[in-house]
Amino acid sequence: MAPVLTAKNLTLRFPGAETPTLRDFSIEIERGAFVALVGGSGVGKSTLLRAIAGLLDPESGTVALSSPERAGQRRRAIVFQDGRLLPWRSLAANVEYGLEGLSLPAAERRARIDEVLSLTRLDHLADRYPHQLSGGQVQRAGIARALAVRPDVLLMDEPFSAVDALTRGALQDELLRIWEASGAAILFVTHDIAEAALMSQRVVVLAGQPASIVRDTAVTLPLHERRARPGFAELVEDIQGAL
Repeated sequence: MAPVLTAKNLTLRFPGAETPTLRDFSIEIERGAFVALVGGSGVGKSTLLRAIAGLLDPESGTVALSSPERAGQRRRAIVFQDGRLLPWRSLAANVEYGLEGLSLPAAERRARIDEVLSLTRLDHLADRYPHQLSGGQVQRAGIARALAVRPDVLLMDEPFSAVDALTRGALQDELLRIWEASGAAILFVTHDIAEAALMSQRVVVLAGQPASIVRDTAVTLPLHERRARPGFAELVEDIQGAL
């Protein structure tokens, strides 16, 4: 299958830094795939994701999307660590914010909002404001807003890092369900190797200074049975050894 996203020979450098954060980084993401990107703190995971999202210009290299531009859609969308909801807007209005600039008729906007709130199981909370939502609900709202633009690629920057362990486990299961329903490819940045191995089809490991890919592992354990599989702990330990 042809990749939906290709990053080729990316070099990224913080302003004023003597050495790049990443050098000659290349990756391909297939349409509908779930790829996790892991690495230690400061290795450049979030910086890389912002470059792929078009929020940061690389020093060199290219990011290309194979899908065409389509009216009423964006080819990529990003979900951050903290949900980034506007406190003065209701949940539904926050989701609608992501649709601004797409020139959609009011009825289509409403249908999109209803669709993604239902998909993320937030439809009963549409009129609530961010301060009335739990941490897990805020994160699901961020995912809903990103999905409303119907992206081909969903970029996720450690979206569950700020929630407690119980909520995190529930959000992991929810995201897998949403991914299977949406058909979008996901590039998921996390520092948690067990989380990466639990959710993804591939785990890409960044390490070094400047960072580069030191491991790219296909995960073949059955997706919804991994926690209980005897080989899961060994897989996590094996990936950990690449760091």
